[in-house]
Amino acid sequence: MILRKVLGALLVLGALEGCKAPGSCEQDAECPQAQFCDKNVNMCFSNRYSALSITLSPPLQQNNFVGGGPLRVEGRLTLDPGSRPVYPAQLNLNVTPPNGTPTSITLQSTAEGTYSAEWTPPPGEGTYTLEVAHPESWGPRDTLQVKVDRTAPVLALQVPEAQPAAPKDGFSYADPQADKAWARDQTVTARVEVEEDPAGFDPADLRVVVKGHAGGTNVTDLTVNQVTTSCTKAYCGTVDVPLWRPGLEAFRGDFQLEVTAKDKVGNERSASGTIPVTRWKWVFDGATGPILSTPAIGDKGTIYFGTSDTNGKVFALNPEGTLKWQNPLGPVSGSPAVGRTSDGTDRVYVGAAPAVSGGVLFSLDGNNGNPTAQCPEEGRNLGWEPVVSGVAITSASPGPGFPSAETGIAITRQFTSPRFQPDFPGSCSSLGGQTALVGASVITKGADYYFSTFAPTLDPSPDAPPFDMFIDAFSFGSGGGVTTKQGYNTPNPRAPVTGMALVESNRGTLTLVAAGLTSPKQGGVEAHDATEGRSAAWRYPASFEGVAPVRNLAIGAGNVVFFGHEDSTGSAPLTAIDLFSTAPRASVPNAGSFPGSPVLGASGVLYTASATGPAAAIGEVSVWSANDLTLRWKLSDSVGRAQASPSLDCARQADGTPAAQPKGVLYVPGLDGRLYALVVDSPGLEKNAPWPKYQHDARNTGNVAMPITNCP
Repeated sequence: MILRKVLGALLVLGALEGCKAPGSCEQDAECPQAQFCDKNVNMCFSNRYSALSITLSPPLQQNNFVGGGPLRVEGRLTLDPGSRPVYPAQLNLNVTPPNGTPTSITLQSTAEGTYSAEWTPPPGEGTYTLEVAHPESWGPRDTLQVKVDRTAPVLALQVPEAQPAAPKDGFSYADPQADKAWARDQTVTARVEVEEDPAGFDPADLRVVVKGHAGGTNVTDLTVNQVTTSCTKAYCGTVDVPLWRPGLEAFRGDFQLEVTAKDKVGNERSASGTIPVTRWKWVFDGATGPILSTPAIGDKGTIYFGTSDTNGKVFALNPEGTLKWQNPLGPVSGSPAVGRTSDGTDRVYVGAAPAVSGGVLFSLDGNNGNPTAQCPEEGRNLGWEPVVSGVAITSASPGPGFPSAETGIAITRQFTSPRFQPDFPGSCSSLGGQTALVGASVITKGADYYFSTFAPTLDPSPDAPPFDMFIDAFSFGSGGGVTTKQGYNTPNPRAPVTGMALVESNRGTLTLVAAGLTSPKQGGVEAHDATEGRSAAWRYPASFEGVAPVRNLAIGAGNVVFFGHEDSTGSAPLTAIDLFSTAPRASVPNAGSFPGSPVLGASGVLYTASATGPAAAIGEVSVWSANDLTLRWKLSDSVGRAQASPSLDCARQADGTPAAQPKGVLYVPGLDGRLYALVVDSPGLEKNAPWPKYQHDARNTGNVAMPITNCP
């Protein structure tokens, strides 16, 4: 019995060794179709993965376009529900080009069921087939076709050529050295056109860069605005380029406009154009003699000035470069000033010398130039010499019986200081005095006003100077009339004075004096107490002997005094000193010759106009950093020589109201009878400067209480 059982067991084992249990396997071929052999357990199973997908990064765009750059190919295996998670270490990727031999790439595992590799399309365009597959033949696979596009959008950029207006009414608008250049205060509208792109073009991907001249500041925030009119391309647009924004540390230069278009698969193309730019705005030729006066600027930016030959005129020019009016009053030597009528109209004060009347101080209607009052009154000829000073404006009563109101004050060349109120006939009066120089200042603070004179000396000693020099101070009384300023001791400066300024300091109110000519080499600056007069509080330099004359000055924030010297050789220095300093803060040798005052503009910029230049009839306009007097740029090929001080205004809209752009216009009066308008980067005068220019403010009032500028 026992032997029978043992033999039976052996027979069963032998039978099992010759056959296999259902579902067991050692290789895939032993499993039914669509199954595979799991060699870990030697059993057949259905496919454990429900899907294998292929994707690209960046994602595909329309019509499966891709660019020529590297792509991230990703494969993802999805496990069949209930299957044991067994993932291969890698997947296979086969890439079949449109014409050529397929290539194989291995996708490495990055996480369970996720695989990736980088693929860069080879040179050439066309449709590529990408197939990702499980490494086992039974495994899943997926196919993706992509269209490789390496062609960037076809882009065209059109920059229009500048077309300056034709000369008219004494104005010229084209830069004589660059007649096809755009003015720096203009806006250029360029046109952008893009052809149809198979990979798709997104206008939002258009980028604009305007590169400043010679490494100047770039502008990168401009946009292209689509236009549909007259457009024959897939896309048309325009971009407005405000020419005052890119960096231009020169009078002229070229800006590079660059536009870049990118299709949806990253192909880029750029187109560029050159924009020639100049700071030249316009020049006006009055054709009636040299301009010896500093222009005054009215509320709406109107520019008022006079010319000086026997047929001299007073002109009013609109800031955009048109003639507003002209009045042939005769030669004008002193600078006009602008007040206001009760209705807010500009009232222009100017001294002239009509042939039949001698020196006359006029009040003109700013709208039309017609005289509204004059001193002396019409029909009276008091034999006054011509008015040679700037006109100061204050609120005072010039004599008994007249209320306090806007009052104009000036100095004639000899013996007379006329003053009057245009609103009150009969208010004209005068004060005897001595001789004044062309360009002399009259400056005011409250009821007090100051001016300088000189007279032949009464000192009989042989070494005495030929003239006695004075800085006079007078006060308007509460009941009318003018008296010598009480407690004021008239100082005697070293030389006749032209430019003066009033500033506040920790030592009190000071009159700061610019010395004029007594001999070819004598001059400097000195300060006097405006309350008590007395001798000079300080002088620079300590001795005026052998120093080129100083004719005018400006005072910046922190009471930094800026001045040049007048020297016919053009080798005079430009200097900045701190108030009361005995040493220069900064000085530039051989800077030019400066009968006029520097002008302090907003943003820390100093402007000068020289009476000398590279040729006999050519002057020079220079622009400096006010901080250290480093030169920023200069114009020395197309501007006249200047004796009077420049003026500075902000940019204006067509109606004369200030524009929002950070730019301005410098007005330079020329001895050639022309007024030059140059676009600069200061939006008006420096408001924090106590005395930024000749006669204090844009209106030339000489009044320390007047707002510095007409700009906001």
